[in-house]
Amino acid sequence: MQVDDVKNSLIQATVQLLTKNKNSRKITARQIANEAGVNLAMINYYFSSKDALVTLAVSKILEDRADELKVIRNSKITPQQRLKEFLITMSDITIDYAELTRPTVPYVLLEGEIELPYYILPMVKECIGDKRSETECRIIAYQLISFSQLIFYRSTDFLKYTGVDINDKEQRDALFQTILKLLLND
Repeated sequence: MQVDDVKNSLIQATVQLLTKNKNSRKITARQIANEAGVNLAMINYYFSSKDALVTLAVSKILEDRADELKVIRNSKITPQQRLKEFLITMSDITIDYAELTRPTVPYVLLEGEIELPYYILPMVKECIGDKRSETECRIIAYQLISFSQLIFYRSTDFLKYTGVDINDKEQRDALFQTILKLLLND
């Protein structure tokens, strides 16, 4: 098999297993390799770890819903409203696919490339204008994304600590409004 064929086979096999099982923790690297028809070592060779491969496969599954985020990013509403709608929709997608996304959060937060903040950085800059430096805008974008991931992952503890249930859409939406006010000084 060609390099791209092996990689694609591993990704497709992982997507299929995730679609069937809905829980990445129950899927083993051996199952993925068997489903793809490749040697087990190919997972680490091409993706560095099973977690990296699973994270990529979850991203593939979520790509369809990502179109909703593109529509928001390109909309003509105010920058603050656009950023709020983007974060709310992103959290809705995350909650809708909780069984798939929750197990990937530790990898994304601790080992994965910092990618998601780049999606909201232009909106953060628009909201802030020239009041803050490039570095400050990047920090705010990172805070918004990483905090969102962390409260999703630790939703039970976050509920105990704050009384905010992020699984409740109204409470989650209000939380993002509050976070944006705090970080953007609105």
